[in-house]
Amino acid sequence: MATSGNANYSTTRDDIIKRALRLIGAVAQGETPTTDQITEAAIALNGLVKAWQADGMPLWALKQYAVPMTASVNSYEIGAGKTVDTPKPLKVLQAWNRDTVSNVDIPMRILTKQEYNMLGNKSSSGDPIQIYYEPLLDHGVLHLFPTPTSTDVTNAAIYIVYQRPFEDFDASTDNPDFPQEWYDAITYGLATRLAPEYGVSIADRKTLWQEMSIIKQEALNFGLEEGSMFFQRDARSW
Repeated sequence: MATSGNANYSTTRDDIIKRALRLIGAVAQGETPTTDQITEAAIALNGLVKAWQADGMPLWALKQYAVPMTASVNSYEIGAGKTVDTPKPLKVLQAWNRDTVSNVDIPMRILTKQEYNMLGNKSSSGDPIQIYYEPLLDHGVLHLFPTPTSTDVTNAAIYIVYQRPFEDFDASTDNPDFPQEWYDAITYGLATRLAPEYGVSIADRKTLWQEMSIIKQEALNFGLEEGSMFFQRDARSW
């Protein structure tokens, strides 16, 4: 048996749009969508991708970043073109303070807004051990506590793991910012979004939505992190 030896299949924005339009009967096999159909479907596709950011924290969209600290500064704007120049995190999932002399990592506690507001003197100086991430409209603000001193800046570094946003489909030839196992889910998701605009019946839309949900859930399940689980008897006495 001969196989291709390749696993690099990809697709483009317009390929996804054409197939989605075929799924709802808006274009026939081999027919080319109109310019308006492509433009309007691209808007729906980008809306779909942004909405799916709320589904969770897929492993392939988690990034690690070293936050540069400045002495006596405890708040840092994070986003494209900001002090911390990286795409705005949707959520910060993990943080640690690395001693650059001993190379020892100390886990940092991620605070809620209420917990951060309840802190006393936020300008207190010391090696940061807590962090609060405040997501805003086009960027976020990273708050450290305590406020780093010049010694902390020299001998320590703050690392965060965050969920990054999915990239937009801007051009006709843009590839999805998703792994290959998501291509079908994106296509069926777009078809589901477009179906009402093309007068697809409620019964057919329901069937399409059910198919999309199954395909999407399979992709979501594959993206879950796997790890060991241990059980032990609770030896505490009350």
